Amino acid sequence: MSSPWVVAPVFGVAGAALAWIATEYRTRKTYRRILLLLAKCADDFAGMGQEEKARSIYDQILKGVPRLEPAVRGEIRFREGLSRYASSFEGAKEENLALAVEAFQEAIGLFKAEAHPIEHAQAQNGLGISLVRQSEIEGDGVPDPSGRKGGAEEGAKNLHRAILAFEAAQKIYAAEGRGQEEAQTENNIGDAYLLLSQIGGAKAAEALDKGMEAYEAALRFRTAEAYPEDYAETKNSLGRAEMALAQLAEGDLREVHLERAISSFRAALEIRTKEGHPQERAETQTLFGRALVLEAEPQAVEGEIRWSDREGLKKAIEAYEEALAVRTREDHPREFAETKSLLGEALVILAGAANGPADGANLKQAIGAFEEALEVRTLDADPEGYAETQNNLGVAYRKLSRLEDREENLERSILAYEAALRGRSAGARKKVGEREEGKGGEETGVEKAEDEAGGA
Repeated sequence: MSSPWVVAPVFGVAGAALAWIATEYRTRKTYRRILLLLAKCADDFAGMGQEEKARSIYDQILKGVPRLEPAVRGEIRFREGLSRYASSFEGAKEENLALAVEAFQEAIGLFKAEAHPIEHAQAQNGLGISLVRQSEIEGDGVPDPSGRKGGAEEGAKNLHRAILAFEAAQKIYAAEGRGQEEAQTENNIGDAYLLLSQIGGAKAAEALDKGMEAYEAALRFRTAEAYPEDYAETKNSLGRAEMALAQLAEGDLREVHLERAISSFRAALEIRTKEGHPQERAETQTLFGRALVLEAEPQAVEGEIRWSDREGLKKAIEAYEEALAVRTREDHPREFAETKSLLGEALVILAGAANGPADGANLKQAIGAFEEALEVRTLDADPEGYAETQNNLGVAYRKLSRLEDREENLERSILAYEAALRGRSAGARKKVGEREEGKGGEETGVEKAEDEAGGA
């Protein structure tokens, strides 16, 4: 928190300067420089996290000076938009994002592309990132469980608007030879298409294809040698898109996309080291593990489960365990629960048809992972995650019943399935419901393993 002895003089100077500008600006031409210096003071407050103080100065400028030059007003509105966007991560998300969108839209109109191309592009990018975040908040990219209007439809609309804004910025950066800004904007386009694909529907694969095109375009500038961290970020996102497309594909095409996803995650992991980028590495390790599990998905051959790459499951488990060293329950409860649940799923699939002591040990470890995940994924806090994890817990107990304590473990399995149904009946499975409507439903990896094995 800044000292009031510092803050008070700044606001006093701002008021005095604005009063002078308001009365003298017809004959004085230096006011533009003073206004931008005041805006720089506001930027400094924003950099310290004091967004309200920053916006107070922006507001004084906008209200205190009549007939601002369009470019000056555009600059202030752009900065105000950035401040509102930053504030959306702290509170009043919807309100701050709506005001950010409004500010960036006005800045775009004031910064004509012909006269101020870079400023116009920056405002378009600001509008795009605000609309993307708005789409995530207005239903998290999925239908609203309450059934109110908005949700997926409103999210898709905002994502399409964001893509148009990013594309407008990208064209300017390309024309102006601004390679890194163009790469960042291409990456933004890819992220928007990736989110759009998660809403589902018939055009999910098309959105993923376009997202991958954008990521590949970004990688023309974001090389491992010149910009290693940016390169790793885009490779990580490209891997996510390839993995998502693999889940929509079949046969050889599915395998191709999974191989590409795994290759992208490995490339990102070469940059994202334990020492230098622990959080980012944990994220990529978790995604890497998911891709390996998908690649090792079980298939039925004459009533027996076969794996295309059983070793891949073991590598996935190692990746999850490494990620969990960073994604602790205390510091990152949501990520901890997600990774614990994925670890349990991999262990259940590795246990196969549950034929011996090693399989039993894997199932017991999986049960422990699911139970730890459920300490965070409660019915009230995360009904969808709760339902998914309880369902997988039920599969694990059902498999374990083939090896020991059959009646007791079957009863535990039934209790877990019933808990999963409670989560689903609360409307937590709306996302799955939309997927089922669009493409006939999708089972989890452990459910597929059960089906391939022919049940208990």
